[in-house]
Amino acid sequence: MVERDKPRVYLSVPIVNFYNSELTSILGRILADLGFDISSPWVLSGKDVGKTPEEIFYRDIGAVKESDIILAEISKPSHGVGMEIMQAYISNKKIILVAREESNISFLVRGIPNAVLVKYRDYRDLEEKLRKTLEEMISV
Repeated sequence: MVERDKPRVYLSVPIVNFYNSELTSILGRILADLGFDISSPWVLSGKDVGKTPEEIFYRDIGAVKESDIILAEISKPSHGVGMEIMQAYISNKKIILVAREESNISFLVRGIPNAVLVKYRDYRDLEEKLRKTLEEMISV
């Protein structure tokens, strides 16, 4: 891990299907407020204009590998988010998963060793729980 005050976080959200700009903005703001470096800033716009699928693959996998933590929104299924979570797992990254309480989450994803699952009722609940989780993670 490169020396810096705060870890580098890869923000992973569904983009092709189920992109939620409000939720993505909230997650990005929480990370920025806490001083984290977001290694996937393109997710904040939800667009990848002018990139081939191969360029996106290598960029995203490389950014996961260079990050310290992945923060993945998993309320809705996404092949890309699942691949990014798996890359984080095999690269020994810290994994935080966030999902609405009523979400039907894959057993495979829920079974990731040492992953932290933050279930939330609404955006206020998400913000409170996620801030606490991130602060605890960096104080260790």
